[in-house]
Amino acid sequence: MHFMHCSNRVSAGRFVLFIVCCLFFMVADQTRLKPLSGAEDQSLSDNKLEDLRALLKVGLLPASPAQEAFLDKVVSYVAQGTLSLRMVEGTFVWARNQAEWPYPYFEQALRERARRVGIKISKAL
Repeated sequence: MHFMHCSNRVSAGRFVLFIVCCLFFMVADQTRLKPLSGAEDQSLSDNKLEDLRALLKVGLLPASPAQEAFLDKVVSYVAQGTLSLRMVEGTFVWARNQAEWPYPYFEQALRERARRVGIKISKAL
């Protein structure tokens, strides 16, 4: 006997992911306010990038190695300062609201937003 319908499980999964995303953004905002020494700042930056990579992969559900490589490229552009974290986070939130499988929406929207500010996201090899 099933106690939950499939749609309820999907809704529950979305709710849990939403909570995780909210916590991620809250932690990210709090860590920006704390001045740190150079070594601590570098490791925190690495931690933020790993958190961003994990958030994108869990939240966008890439379906192929090429899609995962695109997300890795996005994280590296954020690390280099080529793409803003704010743009990536905003596109992520928007894409999550578009469909059950948000990856295609994220990639297309991020490429377009980046293009509008003069940034071309190269194809991952």
